[in-house]
Amino acid sequence: MVCASFVVTTAVGEAADPAKSLTPKPNYPNHCAPAGLDTSSVCLRLTLAAIDAARAREGVRPMRLPADFAQLTPSEQLFVAIDAERVDRGLAPFVGMTTALDRIAQAGAERASLPTRPATAGYPRVELEWIGDVSNGLDADYQWMYFDGPGSGVPDCGRVKRSGCWIDRRILLDRLGPAPDLVMGAAIDASVRANDDGSSVAAILTLAKHPSGPYVFTWAQARAAMTQGVLRPLAALPAGESDTGIADPPGNVAPKPDYLVICAPRGLDRSSRCTDAVLAAINRAHALEGVPPMVLPTNFSHLSVAEQLFVAIDLERVDRGLPPFVGMTAALDRNARAGADRTNDPPDPGPNYLLFDGEWAGGSSNALDAVYGWMYDDGFNSGNLDCPHPGASGCWGHRKGILDDFGSGADLVMGAAIKVRGVKDAPSMAATLAVAATAPRHLRYTWADVLAAIPPGAPPG
Repeated sequence: MVCASFVVTTAVGEAADPAKSLTPKPNYPNHCAPAGLDTSSVCLRLTLAAIDAARAREGVRPMRLPADFAQLTPSEQLFVAIDAERVDRGLAPFVGMTTALDRIAQAGAERASLPTRPATAGYPRVELEWIGDVSNGLDADYQWMYFDGPGSGVPDCGRVKRSGCWIDRRILLDRLGPAPDLVMGAAIDASVRANDDGSSVAAILTLAKHPSGPYVFTWAQARAAMTQGVLRPLAALPAGESDTGIADPPGNVAPKPDYLVICAPRGLDRSSRCTDAVLAAINRAHALEGVPPMVLPTNFSHLSVAEQLFVAIDLERVDRGLPPFVGMTAALDRNARAGADRTNDPPDPGPNYLLFDGEWAGGSSNALDAVYGWMYDDGFNSGNLDCPHPGASGCWGHRKGILDDFGSGADLVMGAAIKVRGVKDAPSMAATLAVAATAPRHLRYTWADVLAAIPPGAPPG
C-alpha cells in the first residue's frame, strides 16, 4: 500500500486517532484478488467485516452499505464508504460527486499521484487524497482510516518521526464546512499499478461556495438504497465455497449421460461421440446449479488438448460471471508439462507470478472429461486424493482452484499440457492457472480467439 495526501487548509480531526494501525480481521487481502481491481461480493463483504471490527474498537456502530453495493462503480463505493465513516461519527456527509471533480480525480488516478487542486476559486477548502495498491474503494477506506499509523509504511510515520501518522484519516474526518456545501470527486484506475500491484485511487474532498451538479451519485441515493437492504459483512469464507462465493455441489454429480461407457475405456478419445457425451453431462451439471449451458467454439475438435483445457476452464468461469484467463503462455505450458510428466500437480511457477493454482488429472478420456472431474466429481469418494473423508480440506479443491478469485485483466494467464501415456499408459493432463506480476507480451492462444469461434447468437455465459 502506498498513499499520499495533501491539505490545502489545516484539517481538524473529529475523532481520536487509533493507538496503532490495525491488521484487518478478517484478513481480507488473503481472499481478494492479488492484483488489480476486485469488486466481488466476497471481497467487499470480508473488507466490510474488517472495517466493522476496527470500528468496534472505537465504539462506532457497524457500517451500513446498500445491499447492491457491489453493483456501484468503484468510485461510488468509495464515496459511500467515506460518507458512512463521517455520518457515523456525527459529521456532515458529502452531498454528492460532481462530474467536474471526478474528472480531476481521474487524472490523478491515471498519474498515480495526488489530483490537482481545482482551478476555480469556487472551492475555499480542498483536500486531496491518493493511494495505490488497493483492491477497491472499501479497501482504500480501510487503509486510510485504520491502517494509516505506525507500522503502516506511511511516509513520515515511524518510531521516531510521527508527523505523517493518521493524516489520511484526519482528512476524511475533517469538518470542512456546512453539509449542503460539501462535494467530492473520486476515481479508480485499475490499469495503473503502483508497486506493480493494486489499483490507483484518487479523491478530492471540498467545500464549495456554490455547489452545483450535475451529480454523478449522491448521498441521498445511497440512503434510499439502504432502505431496500444492506450489505452483510462476511466474517470468514465458508468452507463450502470458492473465494468467489460459488458453492460446492452437495455431492459428486454422476455424469448423465454416462459418458464413461460411451468413450473408449482406455487412452485418449477425441471422437465427436465421446466429446458430445461429456458436454451433455457438463450441461446437465450446469443446469443443476442454474448455470447456462456451455457453448464450445466451432473449431473445438481441431484444437490441441491443451487448448481445449484452456477453453473449458475459461467457459466454466465465464458461464458463472467470473473473468476469464486472457491467454496461454509458453512458460506456463512448460510448467503444466512438468506436472503432466510427473503425474502430479504442476510445481510453483516462481516469483514472476502473484498467485497460481495447479490442476492435475490422470486417466481422463479428453479435456472435457478432465474438467468434469475437477468441477463435478471432486468430493468424497471421487478420484480426488486430497478428499479422503467428507469435509476434508482438500475436498472440491480442484473446483475451488478453477473458480478462485484471480481478479481480472491482462495478468490472468494459463498453461496446459498432456502426456498421452502418463498413468499406466492412460492420459496425464495438467493446467496451471496464474496471475502474472507483469502482463505477458506474447500469448500463443487467447480468450479472444475462443470468442471469435463461438457460434453466432450463442455467446458464453
